[in-house]
Amino acid sequence: MKNNIKFKIVTPEKVIYEDEIFQVSIPTSSGEITVLPNHIPLISVLEAGEMMIKDKDGEHVMALAGGFLEIKANNQVVILA
Repeated sequence: MKNNIKFKIVTPEKVIYEDEIFQVSIPTSSGEITVLPNHIPLISVLEAGEMMIKDKDGEHVMALAGGFLEIKANNQVVILA
């Protein structure tokens, strides 16, 4: 689909989640941010809290215990947990 975000959650062992999404709200060390398609590139430290993902099936909430966020220029978001 056009203007979707390629979203991935990665641990040191493997990729645990990968899908195309519409948006994601993530708690960072600077506060909660919402990432939409064509977001500027960014790297941030994640805080413990809830992450909310919107995709074709609706909204999904996941718990985060921390990690890192990388937003790439070509509509890619990677969570390193």
